[in-house]
Amino acid sequence: MNWRPGWLTLLTYRQTWAVVIGRFITDPIWWLYIFWLPSYFQEARGFSLQQIGLSAWLPFLCAGIGALGGGWASGFLIQRGWSVDRARKSVMAFGALLTPAGILAMRAESPYTALLLMGVVLFGFQIWVNNLQTLPSDFFPKSAVASVFGLGGTSAAIASVLYNWGTGRVVDAMGYTPVFVVAGVLGPLGLVATVLLAGRVTPIKETDLR
Repeated sequence: MNWRPGWLTLLTYRQTWAVVIGRFITDPIWWLYIFWLPSYFQEARGFSLQQIGLSAWLPFLCAGIGALGGGWASGFLIQRGWSVDRARKSVMAFGALLTPAGILAMRAESPYTALLLMGVVLFGFQIWVNNLQTLPSDFFPKSAVASVFGLGGTSAAIASVLYNWGTGRVVDAMGYTPVFVVAGVLGPLGLVATVLLAGRVTPIKETDLR
């Protein structure tokens, strides 16, 4: 049987917490848009179901492009001689710093401008999260990657459930603007937390985990 480090052991490493906290802070951005974007355009922007069907796919097309582009960009930079640390953090920063575009979307007069700005958010989010999800394999040996990834996924799921639970209550009381504005802050906040916790992106030897 192959040896694997326990999750309690992994939680003693700041690199694990970089993944866990980073995903806890930022994953609610994605699920906010997944669950609430159609309702926002129907209730706040007056879109019909037909208009939603014809146009609300745009942000998710942007997300797909970001998902592919984010992985490609960091790999390209590494191939050009950048260190993994510099490449990963640079691409993550670029993606995370696009997510405040959601705040501008709330102020846009045209609903189609708002839709485009939301596309920028999801494009940036996918660039960010695809590189964040790669950090476990950057930091840890194969025996620990799945466990660290799972811890990050668990924290992301908990945060997303809580954020969406709170979203319904905030929307009922104050409308959509507060939840999208807060989501616009989460990307930069998650970037700062992740970079500070992660330190330099360098691999940990398996012997150090035993």
